[in-house]
Amino acid sequence: MGATPLKPTRIRQVKRNIRVLGLAAAPLGDGFVAVGAVFRGRLGLEGVLCSESTGGDVTEAFIGALLRSRHLGQVRVIVVDAASLPPGCRVDPVRLAEGSGKPVLALDAGDEAPDGMLRWGGHSVFCAWLDEADAPGVLDAVSVGGYPEALRVAALAAGGLAGLGMHKV
Repeated sequence: MGATPLKPTRIRQVKRNIRVLGLAAAPLGDGFVAVGAVFRGRLGLEGVLCSESTGGDVTEAFIGALLRSRHLGQVRVIVVDAASLPPGCRVDPVRLAEGSGKPVLALDAGDEAPDGMLRWGGHSVFCAWLDEADAPGVLDAVSVGGYPEALRVAALAAGGLAGLGMHKV
């Protein structure tokens, strides 16, 4: 998923209301719609970000949407489920962390965690800019039923936008 993070961040105490940004994407025309859901822990939705990407790499679209958002200062960690991105769509967690200035946890499917990834629930997790010791605590704090709530809501929103057949978001 990328190189080892250059500057791991520590989150010594993960509060139950930590703000996370869950990122998802859906096909839209010749590209993808990129949707982010800002969640306060697993307690509630704080906001939604949206951007459009004409190519398969949606990293820059995600970065741009966050940098233009009023939620930039609130978000502590970005979470993306690489395994649930649509075919042809990809995000680079290291570039996402560097461009946004926020740690990124990239979930992937698989029975084993490859080198450089940790195991959490049924996922392998790549940590960009976040110390691996803190990642399980963050994921536990923002998850319901073993899956981050922000990712679930972002995927619902992205799928809804794509299902409308919209050409511009």
